[in-house]
Amino acid sequence: MRLSLLFAATISALVTFAAARSAAEAPAPAAIARAEQEAGALIADRIDRIRSDRLPHAPKLAPSGDLTVIARARSSAMAHGAPFSHKDATGKYPVVDMVEARLGHYGFIGENLFMEKRPRGRFDPKAFAKLAVEEWMASEEHRENILSPDFDRSGIGVAVKGDVAYATQVFHGPATRR
Repeated sequence: MRLSLLFAATISALVTFAAARSAAEAPAPAAIARAEQEAGALIADRIDRIRSDRLPHAPKLAPSGDLTVIARARSSAMAHGAPFSHKDATGKYPVVDMVEARLGHYGFIGENLFMEKRPRGRFDPKAFAKLAVEEWMASEEHRENILSPDFDRSGIGVAVKGDVAYATQVFHGPATRR
């Protein structure tokens, strides 16, 4: 009986130690939120520099609170199981519905998505932002969104869950008169 109690106490201590060690290794939710926001700001800075270098006469992308809310919601949805796709399971474009619900049915809408699967380790906002923008600029469709003079505002949202991070940039521009 005494041996089994000692064994149970040892196992309990090991489980408690392992749980405490895992909790200590995992970043706190507040630290993750700060890193996500930092990555979003770094992405915006990189996009602004690229646009000003390549399109000196195009409007700077003004940050939009509405578009940021949408971009964060899209990244968060993907981090929690939604398809990593511009389309949902029914074939609709969620970003279009979300933008139209907040800003109306007129204007240009664009969306860039990025996902990075990292080996076990901490999320690095600077490296993530650099890679996201590099990958978008290497893709013709994503580059067109970034460089389009039809867009005058955007919002960026980053979500990190486990070893996967997502970035979404939502673009909007006014309807043109012809």
